[in-house]
Amino acid sequence: MLTVCILVLALLCLALLGRTFLGSVGNGTAGSEGADTVSQSAEVRTDPEEQVGEVEPDATPTPEMISLTENMIHTGDLILVNSSYAYDFEANESTIDLVNIRNSQSFYYQVEKTDYEVAGRMLPSLDQMISACDAAMGTSETGITSAYRSYEYQQNVWDTTAEQNGEEYARAYVATPGYSEHHTGLAVDIGIFYSDGSQGSFSESQNAVWMDEHSSEYGFIRRYAEDKVSITGISNEKWHFRYVGLPHAVYMKQNNLCLEEYLEYLRTQTGAGNPLTVSTSEGTYSVWYTTETSIQKPSGDYRVSGDNIAGYIITVRE
Repeated sequence: MLTVCILVLALLCLALLGRTFLGSVGNGTAGSEGADTVSQSAEVRTDPEEQVGEVEPDATPTPEMISLTENMIHTGDLILVNSSYAYDFEANESTIDLVNIRNSQSFYYQVEKTDYEVAGRMLPSLDQMISACDAAMGTSETGITSAYRSYEYQQNVWDTTAEQNGEEYARAYVATPGYSEHHTGLAVDIGIFYSDGSQGSFSESQNAVWMDEHSSEYGFIRRYAEDKVSITGISNEKWHFRYVGLPHAVYMKQNNLCLEEYLEYLRTQTGAGNPLTVSTSEGTYSVWYTTETSIQKPSGDYRVSGDNIAGYIITVRE
């Protein structure tokens, strides 16, 4: 009996020791792993803070710049060519891009001489203007009596006019060679051509009235008006039209400005921070003048023209 009691007590002691050992081991393992987990979690929490400190703020993008060259002052749709400012043949040699009117016109209209040329970039607008004029008149009589002229051609025009009508008349109606808008390829003289091959007076026709009123819609201006003779130095010519493009022709027509006056306005009243805004049927434009040779590239469609004096006109279609 005593032996049995001793065995029972021994077994109870062993069981108690086993539970104590297992609890100790369990607690030790769990505690160690728990501490590691907490430590790791703490380290993970600090990583974002450390990363935020290392991230550099976004840098402001460097604006794209464009360079404006000396040659560009003397090229473009808005260059001023008159008795004070000669046409720069060398600067325009690679950009004028002359095309033969007869070979390139989009529909047939009369051209006095088959070798007449204009700057290719303005021919589509010229075609559209002549087509619209004929449609308004209900005839097909509008045509071209003069277009691009070389220096030699203009010299011949001057000499012939002076010989036939005197130098005073020539100075009033003919530009000195080198100073003619016809050198640009952007100027044309408009005429009336009848079906029998004869020509009529454009100045006395309803075509002239229509052209004076509507040419600006196609980017053209009547260059030498009667009330601008003191500025242009050329007598009233109802037949002479110059391409300057949109929106310039529209603004000049609306405000009765000749090219000299318009360029002066842009030079004195506009800048990159204070552009002229012009709305046309083709859209809204911002226009400004600068003499800087490096400017921030405008967003959207833009054009640069020199004034043939000292600066550049930037035109942006919004």
